[in-house]
Amino acid sequence: MKYLVRSDAVLTDAVVLLVRLCVGAVFIAHGWDKVSGEGVAAVVSSNRELGIPLPELSGPFLAYGELVGGALLVLGVATRAGAAALTVIMIGAWVFVHTGSGLMQQNGGFEYVMVLAAVSLLILAHGPGRFSLDAALAGLLGGGDAERAVRTGGAADDGAAADHRAAADR
Repeated sequence: MKYLVRSDAVLTDAVVLLVRLCVGAVFIAHGWDKVSGEGVAAVVSSNRELGIPLPELSGPFLAYGELVGGALLVLGVATRAGAAALTVIMIGAWVFVHTGSGLMQQNGGFEYVMVLAAVSLLILAHGPGRFSLDAALAGLLGGGDAERAVRTGGAADDGAAADHRAAADR
């Protein structure tokens, strides 16, 4: 019964790794296209035309945020910072570009950016999982409790919390 509500298994962390790799690759591809393909100046110009506030700041943030944020997800390092930036970027795209076109992407709608925002937010809330450089660094720098904190997305366990969970598992 506990597995219906709790997910601290290795399988969960393996799935989080797969999601980080897939979503990170999508963001890297889009960021790379903005930085090396169309160019950051074109992104700034596009942001200006779309009425996005502070296009001289939002353009580079968008282009480099997708590229670097995606790389952070793939590597699993500073994962929550990368996920936070990507969440902001996708919510911005949703609000400023796609919201007036309905849900369906084929009509210019927000379905794609909505899903990317939701997945980025989930990674931000859950954390990178145990299969990440964040977890490895926490383990090296702070021992097992720090690694468990990264893995579970919370503070290191104290005895009372562990006792409470053990009782709930019975």
